[in-house]
Amino acid sequence: MVGRSRIEKALVAVILINASATPLPVNAEEEVRVNWLVEANPGFLFDVAFSTCEKGLHIYVAGFDSSSESGALQMRVEKRLKSDGSLVENWTYMPSEYGGLLYDCVIAGDRIYAAGAVYSVNESGWMVLVLDLDLNLLSVVNLTTIPGAAISAFCDQEFLYVAGISTTGFSEGVHVRKMRLSDLSLVKEYSSNLSDVNYAYDIALNPLSNQIWVVGNVKSEKWRIEILDKDLNLVKYLETDIGSSATSIGFDEDGYSYVVGDGGILKLSGDAGEVKRYVQPVLFAKTLLLGNRLYVAGGESVGDYIRQVLYVFDRELNLLNRTVISMSMDADAMFLMGKMVSDGENIYVAGLAYVGYYDYEWVVCSVKAGRYAAPRYVEYWYVLLVPVAAMLAVSALLLLVMRRRKRLQQAPRREQFPEEEEQQEDTRRIG
Repeated sequence: MVGRSRIEKALVAVILINASATPLPVNAEEEVRVNWLVEANPGFLFDVAFSTCEKGLHIYVAGFDSSSESGALQMRVEKRLKSDGSLVENWTYMPSEYGGLLYDCVIAGDRIYAAGAVYSVNESGWMVLVLDLDLNLLSVVNLTTIPGAAISAFCDQEFLYVAGISTTGFSEGVHVRKMRLSDLSLVKEYSSNLSDVNYAYDIALNPLSNQIWVVGNVKSEKWRIEILDKDLNLVKYLETDIGSSATSIGFDEDGYSYVVGDGGILKLSGDAGEVKRYVQPVLFAKTLLLGNRLYVAGGESVGDYIRQVLYVFDRELNLLNRTVISMSMDADAMFLMGKMVSDGENIYVAGLAYVGYYDYEWVVCSVKAGRYAAPRYVEYWYVLLVPVAAMLAVSALLLLVMRRRKRLQQAPRREQFPEEEEQQEDTRRIG
């Protein structure tokens, strides 16, 4: 059973993990900028935001709140402006009299696909929803045959892939479902060995190998990574004792994977061979690769509170920057599993804060991606001057040959301007 009591225990566990975290050093020269931060407390007691997705001028945030009438958990999606985080509209849905929640969202075309769970008397089951960009509900797929919870999803041009937890008796295992985007009909499904307690928290496609990676844990004691082909056949799996659970994964264009979770970050080759690891007693929750920089959302104790923090690493897992996002809040705040997204200029990430008396609220923020998010051909701009200078030299030589009577003049050198230091701003908006 994946029920409400388990959610409460998970939140407490996160607090305990973060409370023991050791602050990491800050490199002020590479500080990123918080564009805006909004807080929302829409329901009664438990209000938690997990994932963000984006399209055009808006971001969409998926999670749950608590019904003010019954206190049961209900699914929630918010539509907010990218410019300042202001709320455009929100959508809530009570899938049964016992409630439900959403863990993830992904956008394909003009459709939002959301994955979560619906509760019954004594258990929960998978549920996948489809909404349009104005938050009108278009379709509901109530997968009562899969007890557990759908937690993460991604899609290509034809199919939606959803990963989560499937329960059988007292066992819980990883389950992956491949569905047609057109009608969400089943194509194929995969279940891991249910003799162990395996959880799946993120699913993503390696663009180079075209293989599906699923990350999670084994008995909440160690990381587990499963690699599948696109027909959901198991190719390989590995386990590591970095921490209790892996929660997110990203890939670069060379096929390297970057897995983050409780206790550290793991860089793996395309065939899942370990390249490098970064180990710290910090809860790294979400990751996003932009250019040659790895952005990781996590949390640690800073002063009297647990703080939401955005870390920036290079591809060799060297820590370049640590920015405390929730510094202005007088509350414990953290990120849990789920996606964070970027439009190439800004990163949008969501989490929660504990405001007291068992009351949790949504926290959504936008962070300006620094110059270090630029692709290599942009960051190392001076390399481009070599072929450009060569072409200019050839053109100048031809011109001089045509003008034989003119003296050869040295081409003027291009003046190089110093790089401008980025300045940190922290503009906070309460919503």
